[in-house]
Amino acid sequence: MKPLLMVPVLFAALVMPGAGRATTGTEVVRTVYFSALDSKGVAVTDLTVADLAVKEGGKNGVIRNVEPATAPLALSLLVDDGGSGSFQPAVAQFLQTLIGHGVFAIRALNPQASKLTDFTDDTVALRTALGGIGPRGRITSIGEQIVEAVREAAADLRQRRAVRPAIVVVTVIGEQLQSAQADATLSALQKSGASLSVVHMSYLQLGHVLGDGPGRSGGMIQSVGSGVPPGPAVAKVAAHYLHQYALTYALPEGVKPNEKLSVTTNRKGVTLLAPTRIPDLSNP
Repeated sequence: MKPLLMVPVLFAALVMPGAGRATTGTEVVRTVYFSALDSKGVAVTDLTVADLAVKEGGKNGVIRNVEPATAPLALSLLVDDGGSGSFQPAVAQFLQTLIGHGVFAIRALNPQASKLTDFTDDTVALRTALGGIGPRGRITSIGEQIVEAVREAAADLRQRRAVRPAIVVVTVIGEQLQSAQADATLSALQKSGASLSVVHMSYLQLGHVLGDGPGRSGGMIQSVGSGVPPGPAVAKVAAHYLHQYALTYALPEGVKPNEKLSVTTNRKGVTLLAPTRIPDLSNP
């Protein structure tokens, strides 16, 4: 069978999660998504309730269930390549890995974010969108556009009430370190419940949004060295979403919901990629 999203041979050489609901009395139940890696960076896929602990606002939550995530992804891809087209093959493989697990929207920064396709799982539409992130000539960006693009993507996901939202940024330009939009963007990201993952060139110094957003939201950061194809880094991000868990827990009666979350494991050598900030139920 031919891959559904293979880019043309010409380019082959180019290098509402956290949302809560009230049940009986004042009890609140939430579901959050996370992944786990061993010491070699390989996905750990056999965690159980006994391996985990969760706290919200420093108070213990009662874990009801943990299982492989099956809710469909609603994933927004932001491609900030300066017009080079260098991420096109890697993004094609990313979509090929995750097709069948959700819907995808693609925006290219030219330099403002331009939506190439709205959320879809249609392979024809996605293949057409991939054509829009091929070589397009030099594009100059000041690093402010990517922050605004993340904010817009988060607002879009929140409006959709996506159950398992995610934003993935691939960038050769990065953000302004003192972006005026940073705080508003991080707030929008938290309210959406989306995880933010970033693939960037290693020479970039990440700012407040791209640097802090992944840790706060349960995403991951991957850097790409100069002259190194981005494919392996983008593939690690795909594996992060492919192997996510859904963790459902309850706050006991009398414990007020809080935006600060801690998910930990007692398994040695295992690192969790889980959100530390979740939607604030007192400020919807």
